[in-house]
This record gives sequence, structure tokens and C-alpha cells, in this order.
Amino acid sequence: MRNAIRSELLRAVSGPSVLPVYLVALLMPLFVLFSDGSRFDLAGVDSHTATSRLLEPLAWSVISAAFVGAYAVTREYYYSSMERTLTGVGFRRAFSGKLIAGALIAIALSVCIFVTWTLGIFLVLAENGLTLALSLQSWQLYAGAMAGAVLGALIGGAVGWITRNYYATAIIVLVLPMVVEFALLRTAPEVARFSPGLAIAAVGVPGFQDRLLAFAPALGVGLAWTAGLVAVAWFTGRRRVE
Repeated sequence: MRNAIRSELLRAVSGPSVLPVYLVALLMPLFVLFSDGSRFDLAGVDSHTATSRLLEPLAWSVISAAFVGAYAVTREYYYSSMERTLTGVGFRRAFSGKLIAGALIAIALSVCIFVTWTLGIFLVLAENGLTLALSLQSWQLYAGAMAGAVLGALIGGAVGWITRNYYATAIIVLVLPMVVEFALLRTAPEVARFSPGLAIAAVGVPGFQDRLLAFAPALGVGLAWTAGLVAVAWFTGRRRVE
């Protein structure tokens, strides 16, 4: 198992297509930030409130993590190398190794995103005569976003195993959250809050705009989505290789 994980981690930093994947992942919080221009209206806002407001998009790192976690699986189907991998290490090790490696990669990528994002916030706040003020709420957001990234990576990997297709998976883990879930958040928040992307995002920003779930329900729904999709991926994958 350790060798399988190490192999996946090595693949995560090799190949010409790796950098674009990580750049796309970095763009997800930016999409959330610019989709609501009101976050830049900092007039009359204190440093703590402004900092928390600008940190909120990090909760949607779950989308980035899902895309990165899925790529560990869909890349092999895209290049038709999955059969060789399954023959070499077996389904159980390949399945577990890719999910675990995807989660580890998502953690490392999230740390990079958090640091870069925080530096960017520092500059934006300075331009508005404010300072970076990391409160307890800010650290809770970081922790919730990191937990969400782990769940997102597992969901992305599971979807990749289920679809076995790069483009179908990209649509599910990128387009659906960014288009469908965001649209539902505006029109039917009572439904949207139980979707996988928004439920896991709420782990970082509980009760966001009075539309998302509180922390405990959000974590429960997020874990349920993750466990359910991983289970479906496992059983469908085993059936295909038997």
C-alpha cells in the first residue's frame, strides 16, 4: 500500500498536464470571490470583518480538491494506462492508494492556496487602509476548508472511479458545483444546502448568508456523501475487474 501511495504522489508532480490542473484548482476560490463583488466593498468595515469576508471563498476549495483528487484516477483512463496499473498492483491497492494520495495532494495544494490567498488578502486590505486580522473565526475557516478539501478529494476520486472518464468527471466535479449548485443557492437554498459541494463548503463557513447548513449538520451530510460515493465507487470498480 505504501508503495502505491508513493507512486501516486510521484505522478502528482510529474507530467506536462499537472501544472494546468493545479492552476485550474487555484482558480476555484477566485471564481467565488469575483462572483460576489460585494466582498470588495470594505468601506466602514473593521479589519476583523474584512479579513473574514475575504477568507470565505477558501471554503470552496472543496471544488479544487475534488478536481485534483479525480485527476489521479481519470488521468489513467484518459491515457489508457489503468489496466496496466490494476494488473501490477491490484484493484484494492490501486483504489485505496489513489484516494489516499489524492487526499494528501489536496492537503498540500490547499496549504499553498491558503498561503497565497492570505498574502493576496494582506495586499487588498493594505490598499484599503486595513490590516490582516486573523481571529478565531478565521482559523476555524482555515480548518474547516482543509477538512472540506480532504472530503472533496475523496469524492472526486470516487467519481473518477465511477465514471472512468476524464471529461464526464470534470463536468460533475467542476461544472455542477459552479453552475447548478450556485444557481440553486440563489433560488432554492433549502435544497442546495444538502448538495455535496455546498454541504462541505459549509464546514468552513457554517450558516453562510443564512443559506448553508450549520457546522454539525454540514459535516454529517458531507461525510454521508463521501462515504456513499466511495462505497459506490468501490463496489462498481470491483465488479468491473472481476
